[in-house]
Amino acid sequence: MVEICKLTKRTVKPSAKLPKELEQVKVFCTSIGHGVGTVDFVEKVMDMEEEEYLKIINDSGEYTKFKLGNLVKYFEVEVYKEHVEKLKIDMSESKLKDLLCSLKEGYFVIRKPL
Repeated sequence: MVEICKLTKRTVKPSAKLPKELEQVKVFCTSIGHGVGTVDFVEKVMDMEEEEYLKIINDSGEYTKFKLGNLVKYFEVEVYKEHVEKLKIDMSESKLKDLLCSLKEGYFVIRKPL
């Protein structure tokens, strides 16, 4: 089984030691991407059989084989917007391609549970 997860939200871990004003600064910093105390949450948005996933890769071009084929080796692949731009040209038509092409912000994580 292969799981496709997507970044769904970010939260900021509150600190009782910070004054309220500094806590607001911390929230602002994380919202504009400075990464001060952020925790990312990913949610499973799709799953598929490993055979189906491998067929998509085998029917696709070299970049897809390189990028998504690493799942077999590393058990997890992160897909960002810049990867999607290359995959949408190189990847065979599938529900997975449609899902990846829907990315507007955040990223996907494709996992192969151990």
